[in-house]
Parts: sequence; C-alpha cells; structure tokens
Amino acid sequence: MRKLLLAALLAATVFIAGCGSDTDDAALPQFKGQQRVIAVFPGSPDRAQDLTDAFKSSPGLGQLKVVWFVVGPQEITSNSEARPDRDRLEKLHTVDGFQSVLVGLDGKIIASQLGGLDIQALLDSLNQMPTEQ
Repeated sequence: MRKLLLAALLAATVFIAGCGSDTDDAALPQFKGQQRVIAVFPGSPDRAQDLTDAFKSSPGLGQLKVVWFVVGPQEITSNSEARPDRDRLEKLHTVDGFQSVLVGLDGKIIASQLGGLDIQALLDSLNQMPTEQ
C-alpha cells in the first residue's frame, strides 16, 4: 500500500511539473526568442552608475542580441526602450547583495554571479548551452 501511494504521488508530481507552459517558465517573456538579458542588482547609486558605464563601453552586446538592465536602488537603466517593471526584474534577484543574472533566448536563467560583474564570463556561458549556440 505504501509503495502504491508513493508511486501515485510521484506520478502526480511529474504530471504537475510537466503542465506548465513555456511562457510560465520565461523569466522575462517579452524578450523570449528575441534577445538575451543581463540584469544586475547593485546596492548603491554609485555602483549602479559604474555598471551602466561598463555596459555602455562593452563592445558587441547588441550584435549578440543582449539587452542589459541595471536595477539600481533609485532607477533602472538599460540599452532597451522596452523595460519590464521593477517587480518583474526583482524576481530575478534571488539573494541579498549584488547579483548579476543572464537570461537566455529561451527565457530561462542560464547563469548568475554574486559579488561582482564579469560580462565576458556571462557571455561565455552562452557557448555552453546547446540551444544558445
């Protein structure tokens, strides 16, 4: 009886996990299939400005279909006119303190960094994803 209950529970869990649609899984659905997203979450306005400057001086992000968002404590800066609301972006921020997150073309989080930003390391992680090559 116990084995039957465990098997039924496992089957129900697998079924429920498979019922979500792709849009439900996308971190930022408006960019899914079109652009990759890097979102960074600095703790101070000065750090936010430094990160904005770093993104603006990074060559080739547009060619790689990368949209970036610096979600600072006071404002959000980006290289995109299309901006999700702060609440949507904050859902990507899963830790206290600084974090950067890379969202792939499939709308799912590919990589996350804590403490500092290494744009090249985030982009290198794209090459390790079969759907991103």
